[in-house]
Amino acid sequence: MKTNQSIVEAFTELAPRYTEVVDSELNRFWGWSYERFVDLLLSATPVQPQDIVLDIATGTGVIPSLLEKGGHPRKQIHGLDITFAMLLEARRRSVVSNVDVIQNLVCATALEMPYVNYGFTKVFCGLATHHMDVNLLLKESFRVLQKGGNLTIADVGGSELLKNPIVRFMVRIFAFCYFILHENVNRAWAETKAVSNVLSKEDWTIALHNFGFRNIFIQKLQSRFFWVPAALLIKAEKPVEPL
Repeated sequence: MKTNQSIVEAFTELAPRYTEVVDSELNRFWGWSYERFVDLLLSATPVQPQDIVLDIATGTGVIPSLLEKGGHPRKQIHGLDITFAMLLEARRRSVVSNVDVIQNLVCATALEMPYVNYGFTKVFCGLATHHMDVNLLLKESFRVLQKGGNLTIADVGGSELLKNPIVRFMVRIFAFCYFILHENVNRAWAETKAVSNVLSKEDWTIALHNFGFRNIFIQKLQSRFFWVPAALLIKAEKPVEPL
């Protein structure tokens, strides 16, 4: 709960600037724009007219807004975020852009989602899993997906080297120093704590398999600098037939 509180405090402060800050950070470390990142996430698992979509850690509602602008039925687009200030910012932006998906945005944790079993055919999560208990996230994602449904994730990936306590400690020091200089103490603590949740490609494969997902595909994406951890694009399916 304390970890959740630190995340909420950090992203409450960040909410009005979220899109611009993330765009800057993605460009700095991976050489991408935020727009390109979101396009990558959505193009990995195209959304069909019949799909019922959940965007986990929706932030300012960028993905739901893009889906509605693309003609997807509004009632079939849902977003969830633990930070209420993010959803308020989503409301403000929806008014400016004349896109109204705010009715389907819910403030809640992704580790205990307020949705029925088998409610969605597509679940997305971008740039957020490192702030979560991945095991709980996967358990909940599997629960709310329909059989044959897809989970698509994009986030920073780890390596076997990161499992070394000394290396992990140094990465935490770097994360804290960077974000205390460029943001504030709440963001610095949130990102420092998140280091422990960063999984390697191999760890993701094992975790997804253990929670029942199949047809697992994980692509390592190129970062801008050799010393920056690569991003991972992760796709998995909930089987139609019982395992």
